[in-house]
Order: sequence, then structure tokens, then C-alpha cells
Amino acid sequence: GHCRRQTSCHCVPVTRSERIRRPPVPNYPPSPPCLSFTTMSQQEQPTWGYSETDGPSNWSKIYPKAAGEKQSPIDIVQKNVQSDPFLAENPLRWNYKGLHCTNLLNTGCGWRADVTAQGPNISGGPLHHNYQMVQFHSHWGTCSKMGSEHTVDGEHYAGELHLVHYNLDMYSRASEAACSDKGLSVIGIFLKEGQPHEELQKITDSMKKVIYRGDKCSIDQDIDIGSLIPKNSSYWTYEGSLTTPPCYESVTWIVFKEPIEVSQEQFEAFRELMSYKEGEGPKAPTDGPILKNYRPPQPLMGRVVRDPAN
Repeated sequence: GHCRRQTSCHCVPVTRSERIRRPPVPNYPPSPPCLSFTTMSQQEQPTWGYSETDGPSNWSKIYPKAAGEKQSPIDIVQKNVQSDPFLAENPLRWNYKGLHCTNLLNTGCGWRADVTAQGPNISGGPLHHNYQMVQFHSHWGTCSKMGSEHTVDGEHYAGELHLVHYNLDMYSRASEAACSDKGLSVIGIFLKEGQPHEELQKITDSMKKVIYRGDKCSIDQDIDIGSLIPKNSSYWTYEGSLTTPPCYESVTWIVFKEPIEVSQEQFEAFRELMSYKEGEGPKAPTDGPILKNYRPPQPLMGRVVRDPAN
């Protein structure tokens, strides 16, 4: 079907040092920024998004780290993956009991569910520290043929869920960890179109309350985060970055090989979110429904992708 032009996103970087003003787009007043994964503040920031003008190919003009050598996502070429006995001997451990999903937020470039946790949630595998979950969010495309950020042998999935954790042993706050070495671990879970996902339905049920950028609502139902992990827990791992500006290279990625299913209706609920604030209407030609919000694969630059040796 016909797709509208892609949306713009305005995002708050994690530290002040990244702040560089960009001349405003002619004829459009500057929009307030969208909300990054660790902050709720609304300082004036450069805009970025997923269109031709402000999309991934232009991010490095404002966020130099986006042109770094350890960027994410990547294309995972299965024949080049190195099996690592250490990973097999040190299984990845996760425990999402006692987590509470607090708020659902429209960031202007997608949705984000904030989480409060007591103690660590993941350890083991490639991780040498304990990591605690702070939020999860999703990436998707205009249709089920693409939308995931990581690809496998060049093939996209329909979407990708990211469970974001920070290093509890080394850092006191997620915002500090985000720009620091070994600061974050992100679990990537591929989404394929199929049966509705019961736990994600609790998110999509709340989406009508967060249609516009900056909208926030409390999540009333308990969400079983553990049920988002695929039954087959085999994974790939590598060192990379945030997939959105400022693109800090602070992430140990754990990408599960097996996808989980999400229904077409659930994907449609994602695509009905708007990139602009309620009452303001579209300010830029790229404003509208958030139809896609994924970054294409970045060069591997000599990095090694590993999996647990069987």
C-alpha cells in the first residue's frame, strides 16, 4: 500500500558534551527534542530521524560517534561466526522477577517502556559484570519484510525488540553507563509476523494513550519480561553501540537467534504512533506516523561475532 513520508525524531543525547546546534530547517520552527533512552528532560537539541534528510546516513554530521568503528547494528554472517567454548561453559543467566514496568512513552521515534528493578537481571555469557534492566523498546518497518536492525545473512525480520541493561557493578546510573566502556548490555530479540504476543499486547493495549510525541502513561498490567525471551536461548554476541544517536560504543550485544511472534495488528499499533506533539500537527514534511525506525547494518570493521560452542 501507499506509505507516507517517513517521520522525524528529535532526541536528547545522554551528555552535554554531545550538544551541537544545527541551523533550523527553513520555514519550520524548531521542534522540542524527543526523549532518549535514559532521560526525560527537554533541552533544545538537534533533530534526527529516519528520513532521507535527517536519517542514519546523516547522523555522523552531528554525532561523530555514529561514524565509529564499533557501530551497531550489523549483518550477522553465520559462516563467519566463531564458536566460543567460554560462552558454553558460562551460560547467560537472566532473572526478570521483581521487575515493574512503570511508564509507556512515545519518544517521537518509537515507544519505550521504562522499568524499575531491584538488583541485577542478567549476567554470565559474554558479560563479566551484573547488569540491571532500565527499559525496553522496539524497532519496526513499513511492512513485515523489514524492520529489524540486525540482519542475518542479509535478511531482515519484521522487527526487533531491545531490552536495555546497564552495568550495575561499575556505574551508579544508566545515563553514566551509556557513554562508558562496558556500560550497557542490550538483548536483541527478532520479531516475526505471526500469532499475537500476549505480553506485548499489554503494551499495545496502552498505545492509544501515547499516540503523540511526549505522551506518557502508566502501565497498569504486570508484564512478564521473561516471556519475551525465545524458548531457544541460543544467541550471537559482539561489541557494538547504541543504534540511535549519540551512538555511543558502550554496548555488549546479545542477539537471540530465534525470533518471537507478533501479530500484524500489534505491528499496526506501533505504526499508528505519531512523531509530533498533540495539538501541534506535523511541523516538518517528515512528520507523521512512525512507519519505520531502524538503522541499517554498519560495517563490522574487523569485529568478531561469537556464539556458544555446542
